[in-house]
Amino acid sequence: MTLRPGSVAAQPSLAAFLVIGNEILTGSIQDANTPWLAQLLYRQGVDLVRVEYIPDEKADIASTLLRLKERVGCDGVIFTSGGIGPTHDDITYESIAHAFGVPLEVHQPTVEAMKAHYEPQGKEVNESRLRMATLPAGCEVLTTPDMWVPMACIKGVYILPGIPRLFKAMITANSQRFHGAAYLSTTLFSDDGEGDVAQALRDIAAEHPDVRIGSYPSTADGQGYSVKLQLEARSQDLLDKAKNAISNALTVRT
Repeated sequence: MTLRPGSVAAQPSLAAFLVIGNEILTGSIQDANTPWLAQLLYRQGVDLVRVEYIPDEKADIASTLLRLKERVGCDGVIFTSGGIGPTHDDITYESIAHAFGVPLEVHQPTVEAMKAHYEPQGKEVNESRLRMATLPAGCEVLTTPDMWVPMACIKGVYILPGIPRLFKAMITANSQRFHGAAYLSTTLFSDDGEGDVAQALRDIAAEHPDVRIGSYPSTADGQGYSVKLQLEARSQDLLDKAKNAISNALTVRT
């Protein structure tokens, strides 16, 4: 394993997020990480194509991870959250190691960082805490300023804690790794109802497959429109062509 600050990696275009934890599925804790991650990836031009919630079960973690890996491809990334603490049900590291057919090994630089954190508090790095430094063999270990917790990465899978404060800090510190071609967007408004514009939008969307066309009805009085159309594309030319097609087919305004 290596231990180094985050550096620029191959630019991913697709991402998936695997949220691990019985407490999420029972509603005991609400997931605050997904909306934040989705917004960050969108701003940076990475398409988040799957979010899945699963329990702390080794077979579920391993099988879901491999399925998501197939979905995002070799250049895509997967983020996991949860299950990397010191207790018996924290099994994310061992489950991911199992999925990729590698053993676990103690990462000594993480142990030393953990000692520097806990020993001034009078706490020892016991066997339970050592679990938090026992990582899939061969993984890359990324660091975060002022934090001992590692962000292990193996085969494009970034393994993170579920605690939102830590999750956000660790991804932010390494966010330069996660970039794609950013989306450009434009917004149009129509006074016609969704049922009136639906067929034209369906035809235009088929003719412009590289443009996302979203239709959103007014949800309150006084908004000044019936339907808001949001167009997104990764090039201005594609965006302009779709916008012109809509303007020619429907009565819209900016």
